[in-house]
Amino acid sequence: MPEPLLLLEGATLDAPDGRPIFSGLDAIILPGERWRLRAAPGTGATALLRLCAGLVQPDRGRVRLAGQAPDVDARHPFVEAGHLGWVPTDGGLAVNLTLRDNVALPLRFVRGLDRESAQAEAARWLDLAGLGRAQDLRPPVPADRGCWLAALARAGAKGARLWLVDRPAGDLDPAAARAARTLLAAAARDPEAAFLVVGGDWLEGPVQDLGLMDGRLASGSGA
Repeated sequence: MPEPLLLLEGATLDAPDGRPIFSGLDAIILPGERWRLRAAPGTGATALLRLCAGLVQPDRGRVRLAGQAPDVDARHPFVEAGHLGWVPTDGGLAVNLTLRDNVALPLRFVRGLDRESAQAEAARWLDLAGLGRAQDLRPPVPADRGCWLAALARAGAKGARLWLVDRPAGDLDPAAARAARTLLAAAARDPEAAFLVVGGDWLEGPVQDLGLMDGRLASGSGA
């Protein structure tokens, strides 16, 4: 079996008041796998993705990202290499940069592209996201859903190997949903890329389902 890109063993995260957000979660995500996380709003899906990304630490259990424990206070080689595609609900973009510069920045400083090449690659992925005409705008324009699509473009442009994609703010209109599916299909052409996406039907091909309910995970077959 190849080394898991993500491993959870008994992962537990508590709220500040000590109440468990989720408890004893076990999961393995291998290269090339596509997982859809089914979870109602407010049931811990965002907290789980943040845990997987190393933005918070488990209170009990362990998390391994490409074989190593993520640490909020230390650099992780998988993240430093640009292999993590973190897509939060609000996009997590720098508000002082245009959408194109947000996408191009990791291409310059992680992949080592020159400015012209990085800008061209960023524009290509923003086109896939349906944001070609908005690439010179700065967040929060377009709205949060546009920023979410731009964050998808950023992850695709840098060649992320593990995608952690939270749900967008509100429902996507048909054009935005098509753009999300098109972009993720382009990213999935990399046979090593793995995906954990909260909700939505944006992933094509065989998708496995994970359900998060009452702080527990249950797996099943997706469409």
